[in-house]
Amino acid sequence: MFLIASLSALIFVLLSILHLYWLFGGKWAMDSVIPTKDKTSDKIFSPSPLSTVVVAIGLLGFGLIALGGTGLFSDGVELKYFRWGNLFIAFIFLARAVGDFNYVGFFKKIRNTRFAKNDSRYYSPLCLFLAIASILIAWIS
Repeated sequence: MFLIASLSALIFVLLSILHLYWLFGGKWAMDSVIPTKDKTSDKIFSPSPLSTVVVAIGLLGFGLIALGGTGLFSDGVELKYFRWGNLFIAFIFLARAVGDFNYVGFFKKIRNTRFAKNDSRYYSPLCLFLAIASILIAWIS
C-alpha cells in the first residue's frame, strides 16, 4: 500500500509542479492539454491564473491525502479522514476518466484532435489509475 500511495503522491506532486510551471508562463505541452473543438486551435476553455493555482494546490493536497492514507500523519489526523479524502479523490478522477461524453474521457465524441489522442493514450488512463489507486488506499487504510 505504501508503494501505491507513494506513486500516487509523486504523480500528484509532479502534476502540481507542471501547473505551477504553466502559471509562471511555461509553454511546454500547452498546445495539447486543453481540449479543442476540432483540429483547429479553438480551445473549449482558457484557464485563468486563479484556476491554475487552485488546481496546483489541490493536486498537492491530493498527494498529501494519498500519503495520509498510509498512516503517515496518524498523530495529527484520524485515518478515517484520509479514507474519505481518498474516496473523494477516486470519485473525481473516475469522473474525469469517464469524461463529459464530448471532449474528454474514455467516452468522448471528439476523437480526432491532438488533445483527444493524448487524452485517450495518457490522460484518461492516468486518471483511471489514480482513481483505482485512491480506492485501494482508502480500502486498505
